[in-house]
Amino acid sequence: MGKFKIILILFFIAPLFAHAQDKAYEKGEKVLNVGISLGYYGYGYFGNRTGFTLPLNAAFEYGITEQISVGPYVGYARWAYEYNVGAGNTKYSWSFLAAGARGSFHYTEILNELTDGDINEEKVDLYVSLLMGLEFRSYKDDSGFDYYDNDTVFILGANLGVRYLLSKNVGVYLEGGRGTFGWLNLGVTARF
Repeated sequence: MGKFKIILILFFIAPLFAHAQDKAYEKGEKVLNVGISLGYYGYGYFGNRTGFTLPLNAAFEYGITEQISVGPYVGYARWAYEYNVGAGNTKYSWSFLAAGARGSFHYTEILNELTDGDINEEKVDLYVSLLMGLEFRSYKDDSGFDYYDNDTVFILGANLGVRYLLSKNVGVYLEGGRGTFGWLNLGVTARF
């Protein structure tokens, strides 16, 4: 009789656990976003571009509540230029390394409840993120005249994001707003 009770309890409890795992975001979720940033802001350089590293970024988040997740982010980008000065060419480059923390508010379920909507919570995760960190800027110039100093700037920004799950553990994401290096971030999402 004891085994029958355990099987009966598991029969009724299992769907609860299965349902909890069906949402695109939930408490205890671990998510890794890896992607690129587009639309870099703030710089206008002259000369011919000779080197370019697509701005790469990664962010890890852990779900601490049903709506809040937090975690670190990191990014890297590099641009190189060449221009004519007098009798020769001058080369210069910028390297950027960004690191910090971000927090996100996931609102798909709340939006469905408030609007009587039908957004698929198993596939779609809508969120707004706030990020805070440092951006380390490194300048190199082969002319001997360093026009810019290497510096570190404080970054504070917000963005709206959406993740779409292609399978239980893999998806794609798109974020608009102040991201790691640009106004648009996109890439691949992995859930653990």
